[in-house]
Amino acid sequence: MHVTPVRLGFLCLVVVLGPACGPANPPAPQVRSAAASGQNGHGHDHDDHDHAPPASFADGVKRLETLAHNLGESMTDEGVHEIGHLLEEVRESAKKLSSAPADDAAAIAKALDDLEECFGKVDEAFHSGDEKADPKQVLESVRERIEGAFKTIREVL
Repeated sequence: MHVTPVRLGFLCLVVVLGPACGPANPPAPQVRSAAASGQNGHGHDHDDHDHAPPASFADGVKRLETLAHNLGESMTDEGVHEIGHLLEEVRESAKKLSSAPADDAAAIAKALDDLEECFGKVDEAFHSGDEKADPKQVLESVRERIEGAFKTIREVL
C-alpha cells in the first residue's frame, strides 16, 4: 500500500487528536457512601483539617458522640466527613482491644457498622443532587439507631 502525503497527514491527525476525540461529556463520577466504599469512603482530602487520632477506643467513642451531637446543631457536610474519618480510626482502635470477649467485639463491630451506615445516609443526602434531600431530616430518621449504637458501645466499655 502506497501512503500519499494526504493519507500520511490524516493518519498523523488521527494519532495526535484521536485521544482528545473521546465523548464530549464524560460520565459524572458516582458518589458512594462510606459504608459502600470502605476505607476513606468520604471522598475528600484530609489536608483541609488536622486532627490527632484518638488516644484510646474509649476516647474515640467519646469524640464520636460529641461530633454526632454537634452535627445535629451545625449540620455541615464537613462535619459528616469528620465523623466518617473518626469512625475509621475508632474501628482500628476496636481491633486492638485484645481483652474484649468475642461477644463484646461482635457487639462493638455491629454498633460501628450501624453508625457508619447511618452517617453514610446523611452524607448521601448532602451529595445526592436532589433538592428535596434534607440531611437534617435524614439524621433525624436514623437518630434512634445512632443512639442505640452508642448505648451498645457504652455497655461494653
